[in-house]
Amino acid sequence: MKSIFVEKSLGIDIREESVSLTLVGKKLRTIEILAEETITLKPLTGKDEKAEKHFLSKVNHFLVDHDTWPESVVVSLPRGYVTFKTFELPAPDLESARSMVEFELERQFSSGLEDLYYTFQLTPKTGNVFHIASAAIKNEIANYYLDLIRKLNLVPTILDVSTFANVNLGFSQEVENDSSVWALADISPEALDIALIKNNTIEFSRNLSWVKPTIKDANSGRISDPAQLENLAAEITTTIVNELQQALSSCRSIEDNERVGHIFLNGGGVLFPRIAQHLEKETEVSTTALQSPKSVRTPESPSPSLTSLGLGLRELKKQKVETNLLPADLRPKRSKVNLKMTLALAATVVLLLAGWFANKVVYTNKALGTLDKQLNEIKGQVASLEKIDMEYESLKHYVDILNTISRQYPDKLPVLDELSRSLPHDTWLTHLKVKQEEVEIKGYSPVASKLVPILEQTKTFKETGFVGTIVSESTGEKFTIHADLETTS
Repeated sequence: MKSIFVEKSLGIDIREESVSLTLVGKKLRTIEILAEETITLKPLTGKDEKAEKHFLSKVNHFLVDHDTWPESVVVSLPRGYVTFKTFELPAPDLESARSMVEFELERQFSSGLEDLYYTFQLTPKTGNVFHIASAAIKNEIANYYLDLIRKLNLVPTILDVSTFANVNLGFSQEVENDSSVWALADISPEALDIALIKNNTIEFSRNLSWVKPTIKDANSGRISDPAQLENLAAEITTTIVNELQQALSSCRSIEDNERVGHIFLNGGGVLFPRIAQHLEKETEVSTTALQSPKSVRTPESPSPSLTSLGLGLRELKKQKVETNLLPADLRPKRSKVNLKMTLALAATVVLLLAGWFANKVVYTNKALGTLDKQLNEIKGQVASLEKIDMEYESLKHYVDILNTISRQYPDKLPVLDELSRSLPHDTWLTHLKVKQEEVEIKGYSPVASKLVPILEQTKTFKETGFVGTIVSESTGEKFTIHADLETTS
């Protein structure tokens, strides 16, 4: 039996030379990874048309193969393009702090906010002080990547930062040492991203590119010599330790007597076991791999990108860090479905339809019973065979009329049941007409063109096609579909 998901979300983690995609589906009680893939890219600079075509072709292939048309699309761009700032903001209350943040951000980002897409996480601290973790990206860079995503017929709902997605996954981990300070290192073939977290607050984040190309070669499998891999792991470990020490010394919120209680690692490829071993040895701090949350059902094979999983979970599960670089005018207007209300309304409709259908059956049986009783009375009272035949023909005429009415106005319940099971959740109907062996439906859908193939695959509809043209409106694509009903013998 095919699984039914309340909502689907696609996480897209774009790096300098790769893109990772994770499709996540939400049921009533569980979240499940449906598909995932990491695709190697040439750098997307806006000047290489072949690189863009390769990106669009590979991602579109993933979308088609997995029938990926999600309600939510959460994207992160290469971390090197994102500027990260943290600072403390004194304010009398939370509302005042929110109104003051933009003025302070103008001072923090010297280029000016008018050329940036920016976001921030505001966390209250003691003494009327609020901690701000902010991120910004040049709008021309963001728009270039967003336009590529839109060419795939996907509408980005959130533009996030890979650091925030990884930190959200870190919050879901269980560690033995319940320290208030922990660190996260995201090791990709191109760069290292370091983050320090204290009391559920991001205190520091920095991204630096690798100088040696051999690290990229190790991740791609070009280097297999154990001695060379060991040297690379030692160099990366030294870099991570130095960055963590600098981060600790630069964070005013972390006292001198405080220490990192746990280190999460993400990425690293074949070097990961060696890096984790070196880190634990040099820092004497427990070091583990970042994992997917236990509440998420994962496939047997390990996820190629936890970052894209963290992105995909943004719209399906409440997160501690909920930021969005997209300006309000670029965010799609979509309302969250109230599942309990929807189920209650659906149950009410089903009960009403069941009552109507049962009443119709009872009425029909009662009418046939009355007719049968009349026929028996006539047969008993009238001795003449000719008169009995005449009365029989009269009764048969009434039965034929009832059968004709039944054929011209067939039961709509099976049609409604098939439509509710087949049509996507983001499609709604405004008109339904069933007559004889034909049905006509009207409504709205974000992508109306995919509805006809869906209905053709059912056992109820045949010769399905659009009537007139599809009209794009603010609420979606307005359509009219005509289909023949399959007759059952």
